[in-house]
Amino acid sequence: MWRVLRVLCVTLFLTCPACQRGKMFRGIFQMNVRCPVCGVVFERDAGEVTGAMAINTALLCILALIGAVLAIITKIPTGLLIGGTAALMIVSGVFFYRHARAVWVGILFLTGAIFEDV
Repeated sequence: MWRVLRVLCVTLFLTCPACQRGKMFRGIFQMNVRCPVCGVVFERDAGEVTGAMAINTALLCILALIGAVLAIITKIPTGLLIGGTAALMIVSGVFFYRHARAVWVGILFLTGAIFEDV
């Protein structure tokens, strides 16, 4: 259990889950193909980014649910609440993109889909 938590925390800091030293991204939205330190390949198959999109979508659904609960329990004007929730969802979706991809790489690493080449 500690290994799972450690790997997921390391990936939240955009660090390689295998060596825990190399950076996963070289730019704002550009993921390295390989870890610059240990050489592990972050995406071995096409379409592996789909899991990261699922993580990002789950986050956005949680934000939408929070907005819906606020609509029910507060007296915030509906237009303001919808606009604020939509803006928060857009900003969060863009800024959490890298972390969602990194967490998905961590999950793939934990399941054995990403491994160090020997």
